Amino acid sequence: MSATERAKGLSDVLKFNDDVLMVALTDVTDDLARRRLRDGGPSMAWSIGHMLHHRNHIARAIGCRGPAFDLTRYANSATDGRDYPDVGELQRTWTEFSTRLVAALKQLSAEELAAPSPIPLPHGEKTLLDTLRFVVWHETLHLGQISLLRSHHGLTPLATLITDGAAASASNTM
Repeated sequence: MSATERAKGLSDVLKFNDDVLMVALTDVTDDLARRRLRDGGPSMAWSIGHMLHHRNHIARAIGCRGPAFDLTRYANSATDGRDYPDVGELQRTWTEFSTRLVAALKQLSAEELAAPSPIPLPHGEKTLLDTLRFVVWHETLHLGQISLLRSHHGLTPLATLITDGAAASASNTM
């Protein structure tokens, strides 16, 4: 498989993650989004900001305009979240940014994908394509955390929302 085919596949996973995240935010209030599982742990809002922070590394490397708000607070450990954007702003920002980023990623050449990684990463990633692969993996890990936090906070489990949505969609096509 060529580098461009791999990048397109990874871009498709990012798009899939977009859809999963939007479902995961169903019924999430601003309070729940900022609530941590334990003192010092990540909240849903921090996880979203952290995923945007990592996507933005890719965006900057390829000349794609990043999100409309400051992501530096999501680079390291989670805080109590008082200064995090509300759920609606996180959703809008995610959707607008992801649309631009996914489209830009699908246009990259093999040469661009072979460029040096824009950030140091823990597993010996050397190229932009390696970094994209890491970001997709890392993002999927945080989507799992958001799923766990949903259930912990008493909301319908993400797997149930997705299954119910797929069943409803299938019944509408019959």
